[in-house]
Amino acid sequence: MPLACAGINHRTAPVALRERIALGPEAQRELLRAPAIRALGATAGVRELVILSTCNRTELYAAPDDVNGRPNDLSGSLLHLLAAIADLPYRTLRPHVYDTSGLAALRHLCRVAAGLDSMVVGESEVLGQVAAAFQTAAGEGAAGPVLEAAFRAATRAGRRARTETGIGRRPASVSSEAVRLLAEVAGAPERLAVLVVGTGKMGRLAGQALRASGVRQVSVVSRTAAHAEEFAGQLGARALGWHDLPAAVRAADAILCSTGAPHAVVTRELVERAIGPEGDGRRRWFVDIAVPRDVEPEVARLPGVQVFDLDALQQRLRGNLDLRRDEIPKVERIVNEEVGHFETWRQGMALRPLLAQMHARGETIRQREIARLLRRIGQLPPELAAELEAFSQSLVTKLLHEPTRRLRETRDPERARTYTDVTRALFGLEGGPPGIGNGAA
Repeated sequence: MPLACAGINHRTAPVALRERIALGPEAQRELLRAPAIRALGATAGVRELVILSTCNRTELYAAPDDVNGRPNDLSGSLLHLLAAIADLPYRTLRPHVYDTSGLAALRHLCRVAAGLDSMVVGESEVLGQVAAAFQTAAGEGAAGPVLEAAFRAATRAGRRARTETGIGRRPASVSSEAVRLLAEVAGAPERLAVLVVGTGKMGRLAGQALRASGVRQVSVVSRTAAHAEEFAGQLGARALGWHDLPAAVRAADAILCSTGAPHAVVTRELVERAIGPEGDGRRRWFVDIAVPRDVEPEVARLPGVQVFDLDALQQRLRGNLDLRRDEIPKVERIVNEEVGHFETWRQGMALRPLLAQMHARGETIRQREIARLLRRIGQLPPELAAELEAFSQSLVTKLLHEPTRRLRETRDPERARTYTDVTRALFGLEGGPPGIGNGAA
């Protein structure tokens, strides 16, 4: 099957190497346009090429100029192409690269899109990245029918995995789990007033997850006022100064902390100042996702206060990931189904020339025999001539129906090759394009 893949990912290469080959959409476009890369691809026999690059992988998917070329040879060519893109010697890159071909390459792509090959099983972002990678290549004229069908199968597998199984239904990141926890313990998100303390990466992810969950009242506090204002602007939230922290705690139902400070910034003293030593009769939830911790453990002893730290969240995440892993067999079945649909499409494409020749031969014989009959019996009335034409066309179609169906439905490569060769011989079609199974499977 004319498809090959070569790449590196979080299992095979350190982050320093992955960063070196990470390619955003614009970098992908530039590479696909680059004369040197095009020339190298042409020399390697690459007809179609898609670059898939995420934070944890960079992969090349290709189909050859010669549809009957050996995918293993194409995989070797992709290794050299990947080394050229990375600007590294081939021998340096080779130990970190995996390569695969044929249906194994398609199965790998489907597993990537379904989140089975991700660092966090079932993560959803990769599905959009798979679709975007194909669109980028298609926009540059680098993708053709084989990779279009392959990426369409992978995208379907990814979508079905998320709608037909629970592989992505439970959060698998600390920030998203923090928001889910708040929804569980504090009730309807749209009714909560939430304070985000800190504007680092984790705090920003949590803020975005809060908005996505339906929280309407969000305030942001940071030691750097400009950071608070910039992030609050992105969220449509309210930015507060660091000196406002006690008042902000008093006004909030839930406080999500992630500052990166070397010591606790939400102390028992600060919370007592905000709500009083005996509390104010209102429940509050602190979710601390910082390391070191932002919230002093003693805060949890105050009336009406509940504190969840990173250990609690990670315990929940382990349970979520176990549930996700339980869904893997269901996703693998979806992947196998989509690989099967692709193989049916491929066989249909490979058979198209042969079937066209078969039906053309049948049509030639039909027309010749009709002409011979008319020479013998003379011209027929138009109505009878039309009946004879329709009858003869139907007869040829029905005679060819069963061999056509058997050719289309044969999955075993050896049997498909035998059927194809026999059909060519029996119909006198030698010299046409090779049939199914003549390329590497």
